[in-house]
Amino acid sequence: MRARLVALLQNTIGPSLTEEEAQTILERAKAWSPPMARELEAHIAEHPQALTAPSPHCPGSLPRLLQTLEAAGHGDAVTQLDCPICGRTLRKVSRPTPQGRACGWCVARTELRPCSRCGENGHIVTRSEEEGAICRTCYVNDHRFTGPCADCGRHGTYRVRHREESLVALCRRCAGYPDRECARCGTIRPVQAKSPEGPLCSRCYTAPAKLCGKCGQVTQLAKRGKNGEPGVCHRCYTFEGVCTVCGRFRDGAHSKRAGGAFLCDPCRPRPPRRCVDCGRDKKATVTTWPVGPLCSPCYNRRRRTPEPCSLCGVARVLVGRSDDGGGTCGRCCGTDIDFSCRRCGTPGDILGDGCCVRCVTGDRVGNLLAGEDGQIVPALAPLAEALATAPRPRSVLAWLRRSPSARLLATLSAGHAEITHELLDDLPQDAATRHVRDLLVHTHVLPKRQEYFNQLELWFRRTAQDLPAAHIEIIRPFAEWFVIRDARRRADRGRYSLNAATADRNEIRAAIEFMQWLDSQQLELTGLTQSHLDTWLTQAKTSQRRANAAFIRWTNKRGLTQNLEYPGRPMAMPVLFLDDEEHEDQLRRCLTDGSLPLELRIVGALIRLYGLPLIRIVHLTTDGFHQDERGAYFTFDKNPVLLPPTLARLIEEQIATGRSRAALGPLATREHPELLLPGQPASRPRSPEALSGQLMKHGLPTIAARNTALVGMAGELPPIITSDLFGVHRNTATQWAALAQDSWAGYLAALRAIK
Repeated sequence: MRARLVALLQNTIGPSLTEEEAQTILERAKAWSPPMARELEAHIAEHPQALTAPSPHCPGSLPRLLQTLEAAGHGDAVTQLDCPICGRTLRKVSRPTPQGRACGWCVARTELRPCSRCGENGHIVTRSEEEGAICRTCYVNDHRFTGPCADCGRHGTYRVRHREESLVALCRRCAGYPDRECARCGTIRPVQAKSPEGPLCSRCYTAPAKLCGKCGQVTQLAKRGKNGEPGVCHRCYTFEGVCTVCGRFRDGAHSKRAGGAFLCDPCRPRPPRRCVDCGRDKKATVTTWPVGPLCSPCYNRRRRTPEPCSLCGVARVLVGRSDDGGGTCGRCCGTDIDFSCRRCGTPGDILGDGCCVRCVTGDRVGNLLAGEDGQIVPALAPLAEALATAPRPRSVLAWLRRSPSARLLATLSAGHAEITHELLDDLPQDAATRHVRDLLVHTHVLPKRQEYFNQLELWFRRTAQDLPAAHIEIIRPFAEWFVIRDARRRADRGRYSLNAATADRNEIRAAIEFMQWLDSQQLELTGLTQSHLDTWLTQAKTSQRRANAAFIRWTNKRGLTQNLEYPGRPMAMPVLFLDDEEHEDQLRRCLTDGSLPLELRIVGALIRLYGLPLIRIVHLTTDGFHQDERGAYFTFDKNPVLLPPTLARLIEEQIATGRSRAALGPLATREHPELLLPGQPASRPRSPEALSGQLMKHGLPTIAARNTALVGMAGELPPIITSDLFGVHRNTATQWAALAQDSWAGYLAALRAIK
């Protein structure tokens, strides 16, 4: 038993502790007797880290052993037991309490005992040989220790201090700490603490190192542990509270300028100072860096963008400046200012708890996607990895804090082991559900599908629930066996776009509104006459007349109506064109004007060179671009098309540097190549309508430029070549060729005359 205790001490301290010294230490700690040794050994068997991470619920011999080891010069190898109530380590923790072994001061504050003077139960602070126990109230009011202060004149409890070879009575405020000779530096200064060496001043005193409850490092603490909360070191400590200005719970401090009110860091009043980086007079966010005062934008820029130090060459946050004007890190400046993540070691961009923004993002993503067992759902592991490694982690954090889709994703991951398209289809198809589906498809958690077509089916399923039984008997066959069936056929060919889904939805909606009009006129569909239809045509909007044509043709074909005549939509000739000079000027702007956004330059050039529609351009993928010794090519449909060198360089730059504005970057695979113009998320293409509006703002019209390009190509290339190279339907290519072969000059001149 004793031998095991000696061996434990030698293993903990090291080879410098001999067996005889270990026995002597145990004897001084009163842990050598069989009962004490047996009790201590049983506790250490239950708590193997008792010497380095002691528990307050321990036998009395353990704190005595720790203090004896420190007095013997082995304090670096052990951790002193602190009081669980006040958190101090310099006091003897020998009094058992429900919180563990506490110091005598904390126990005395909680124990009420009868005072020998007043007879009341109170906090006993001293004892006299004549009277016995004296409570705090009687001690403070003792006339022998109260009187006027020699400096300020206030009446109260005084302390006796030496001054010019005489004793003076001073109050607590004026007395301060007594001046004595420091045992280390030898200067006469106020005593900060008493040590085995003797009194120490504030310069020489160093607080004992203790275990930080957050980072696990043994270092000096900024806040002692109290009421079961662990102590926190300076690196992990943040003072939090409710700001009296903005009302938010944030990091801050009590401000003397604001009368002691708690203020967060942004609301804390600071005098304006000149920033050493931007040179403007602003409220300085940091003034303790060697480089000088920094405003908030410059401070955040330096903190988030580490650069190589001009002295050591290591990439760190530059907090100083060398003699030649180069930036220097904290180590080269002689300071301990370091913004390296305590977990991964990445320099800069520390967000909280000493961790960088990427580590914090990974933790919060893990909490978001955790199941009932606290672990990330295996099916969502690709999404968790994509969010944790996103190129802009701060955007991911903002999304986690504020987005309804993040809350929906957390609910789904907590309640379902697997998330499927069918599960999302049963939810309201709002923006949050759409965004969650896009994220899961983008990270390949869900398979990619023709979402526009599936949303059409879901929309009709919800719409049909509110229709009368008489209407659903007619609308359901029309929608499912005519509109949706044709849409499914086009979706299987991969040619079903948002515009096509909108048109199909309008046809179904127009049929529903037409049936409602029949009810308002007290008419049946089977009794509909041509005069009734003509009446509706005069009252309906243009969009309704166009959309309802499919329904009337379907009812005629099914025999529900008697061969009603419905005015067809005339094929209009194109009327918007550009003359050759204007067309060439706009093309030159797209290829050479660096002030235009890169993606708009590419889109504008593709329209003016090849007549591609925007709906085709936004679906172009990067695998269609390739280069060889003869030049650069882009495959728009079946065969590669040789690109002008300037346009090839623009596309190459877009592939290399162009990124989606979404938080998640592209996750391209062979089945799902990366889009040339990624949207949000990167797996979704950009909106054609948004691109058209941006082009118009920069003076680059879309329809007129495309018409001009198609006419030019139709006059130079056969329709079959135009169809194979650019994906134009053969009938459309033939119509443009016929238009180009006609008296094109006369048509254009007549069109200008009309304008």
